[in-house]
Amino acid sequence: MATELDKKGEIPTEAVLAALDKAVASEAFAKAERPARFLRFLVETALRGDAHLLKESVLGTEVFDRPASWDARLDPVVRQEASRLRKRLAKYYENGGAGDPIRIELPVGAYVPAFRQRTDEIETAPIPRVEQPPVRRRLRWPYALAGILCVALATVVWRSLPHPEAPLAIVVLPFTNLSTDPTGQYFSDGLTDEITDSLARFKTLRVIARSSAFQFKGKTIDIREVGRLLNVTHVLEGTVERSGDRIRIIAHLERVSDGSLLWSNAYERKVEDLFAVQSELAAGIAAGLKVATRIPNLNHVPTPEAHDFVMKARYDLQQWTTDSLARAESEYQQAIDLDPQYAAAHLGLGRVHWTKAAATGLYVRTDADRDGAERSYLKALELDPDLPMAHAALATLAMQYYWDWARADRELQLALASPPDADAEGDYAKFLIFRGHFAEADKHLQRYEELDPFSTEMMLNLATARNLEGRFAEARARSQKLAEAYPSILAARQLIGLTYIEEGHADLALANLEPMKQNIPFAPFREAMARARAGQREEALALIRAYEEKYPNVTVSMQWFAAVYAFMGDEPNTLKWLERAADRHEWSALNIAINPIYAPMRNSPQFQALEHRIGLDR
Repeated sequence: MATELDKKGEIPTEAVLAALDKAVASEAFAKAERPARFLRFLVETALRGDAHLLKESVLGTEVFDRPASWDARLDPVVRQEASRLRKRLAKYYENGGAGDPIRIELPVGAYVPAFRQRTDEIETAPIPRVEQPPVRRRLRWPYALAGILCVALATVVWRSLPHPEAPLAIVVLPFTNLSTDPTGQYFSDGLTDEITDSLARFKTLRVIARSSAFQFKGKTIDIREVGRLLNVTHVLEGTVERSGDRIRIIAHLERVSDGSLLWSNAYERKVEDLFAVQSELAAGIAAGLKVATRIPNLNHVPTPEAHDFVMKARYDLQQWTTDSLARAESEYQQAIDLDPQYAAAHLGLGRVHWTKAAATGLYVRTDADRDGAERSYLKALELDPDLPMAHAALATLAMQYYWDWARADRELQLALASPPDADAEGDYAKFLIFRGHFAEADKHLQRYEELDPFSTEMMLNLATARNLEGRFAEARARSQKLAEAYPSILAARQLIGLTYIEEGHADLALANLEPMKQNIPFAPFREAMARARAGQREEALALIRAYEEKYPNVTVSMQWFAAVYAFMGDEPNTLKWLERAADRHEWSALNIAINPIYAPMRNSPQFQALEHRIGLDR
């Protein structure tokens, strides 16, 4: 029989407390002091009207006797015990508590309990009576019974069939640096990167890329929310502390669906044993996920000194300044001098050579940097053929500097044959876009987004792809979303203005440009494009004349000049500057065959000759 509700339609407090007493006295709780204490605290606190206190920081200290300095990110006891409590309650109500008038529940993702009254009758709205012939009334029940039997049979059959689980996907959150030395940040970040790289070698795992994982650095956030934002099934988090020649690493692998702890371990070793610890850690994680426990293709163990230089270099490379890149180049070279067989060091050195030009704002790489990057990538692959980043990098070089599209395709296919990699998916999408295969490129852009959902580079690439396809409104919407989330990314705001120009709304482009003219290098080119599109030829030419006069010593993209003349409808000057862009092997020259700006002149013999020169007519 159901418990009577009070006058407000609420379950009386006394009834809930009676249900609580009965539950904790049951066999399911009687011999489990901690779950009983946890449940009582949750229920009594909620009934007092203090539900706002039911959060991890309070529960850890009040229920589980953690100190005031306790950090939920490092010790997930509350989440673990909440998961166990839910299972214990479910077991209790499946057995002796099935007939209880009040049911206490702990919703997944919350610590505030819910109270539900058992009812013996189901209230329904009255159904108007329709007179039927007597025979039809007598035969109605067999049809109802048949329907019930069909539903029951379907349920039994559905439960007997195998149902595939969600594909395994994991994010390695940045390990917390507990070292007293602030310079040790490179160590914790490097450890996070290398664990991510190790897990990414498993083909059965989808591993979220670093740029998205590091969005959560220094933030306290529930793993269920992390799982929702990144669409992952598991989260790895931990801490690292370095003191002299000793390290202490603690790692936790948790399942997003219920917050349960699947695997945890602590390692205390000498710093020189770090690489071995990383391998053990990755194997432990793989075992917790029930995937192969042997790290694939781990065919070289670097010397401890070389490994430390590589961790420092990776950290400096990611800072992306002139000084940090100089440090990274030196550190990678020192690692190679100590351990010439270290593939990651050669790969990193290649990335430094390739990155220098972009970091310094130049549009042309020196021959030394281009050749140095290529030599380093080839050496890395000679030592370890299973490096998707190296294959993708060689493909980019083949496209931009050799216009060798067949080689680029081969390298990208090798990159994609490895376990899922965000950079490889993004680079292959660009390859397909330049060739005009937008539908196929979309599939790889989608995978790129799945592997690196918070990457600003990925978001900008998606917007740019839509713009090159002529989907201006969608490109603008994506750019606006990116600009709102990251106001410092001026490229997104510039792309918004470009879509307005391409649509013929020069006034909107100028209005978009005005508030940020002081912050955008070479803003006169954007204004010149808008003026040209509006038919203001002389005003447009005046804006770029000073830059034209400095050629060939001007440090801007040649295609910017070409775009201004294209919006004027001046084909000869457009082609002149596009030829110069090709001479300098600018990356942007690769999009001329599909760029909407040049659509009006695409049937010109001179334009087609330029496409043929770059290999874009095949």
